[in-house]
Amino acid sequence: MKSKATEKLILSRSGDWSFDHHVSLVFDTHIRKSIPCYVEIQNLIAEISKKILSDNDLVYDLGTATGEIIYNVFNANEHKNVSYVGIDNSGQMLKMAKQKCSKIKNATFYNDKIEAFDYETADLIIAAFTIQFTEIKTRKQILKRIKDALKSDGTFIFCEKISFQNFDENIFFQQIHENWKSNYFSNKEIKAKRESLKNVMEPMSLTENIELLRDVGFKQINVFFQWCNFVCILAK
Repeated sequence: MKSKATEKLILSRSGDWSFDHHVSLVFDTHIRKSIPCYVEIQNLIAEISKKILSDNDLVYDLGTATGEIIYNVFNANEHKNVSYVGIDNSGQMLKMAKQKCSKIKNATFYNDKIEAFDYETADLIIAAFTIQFTEIKTRKQILKRIKDALKSDGTFIFCEKISFQNFDENIFFQQIHENWKSNYFSNKEIKAKRESLKNVMEPMSLTENIELLRDVGFKQINVFFQWCNFVCILAK
């Protein structure tokens, strides 16, 4: 009951969306009611990681939130000696991540911006619904830093909410998404969430995201999941 009250509180607030203390308390349940197939996406990322990771590899999770991706990738590769680094600019979210991943010896968390972090050479970098919260003008630079941080055979898993370049198509798929969300939230809450995200999240189209990936040097780019306006890409 407490978590439901907290969720109603954050959906009733005015102003821009913030990953603060209240959001961190209900994030894991809230995101499952906000992003369709969120659990399936998590499972897919973990399954893909099994094919990628070997002993002594390094994984970065950008915008790690409560550390769920690191937790799931670790469990999928628990017999391998893999190091995990989670980065998030919300100290409140990182507190939850450290608790969730407290039994993972090789997991380290940093309170920093992904566009400013000093990356070591990595085998796998994951950014799940993170880069959409950065300024569009900085995204090419962020993706270039990610590409440069990967080994020559490294992998980038990139999940984003996308827009559609045709206005009518964009409205259509937004309505499909909001109809799905109505299973969990009232119309007033859905509208309030949309307004709170307006100034902090600006999705790009799938074509635009792929073009950015190509521009910074990724050669193999494959969509491995899509639900209307939510997409996951594997780039090498």
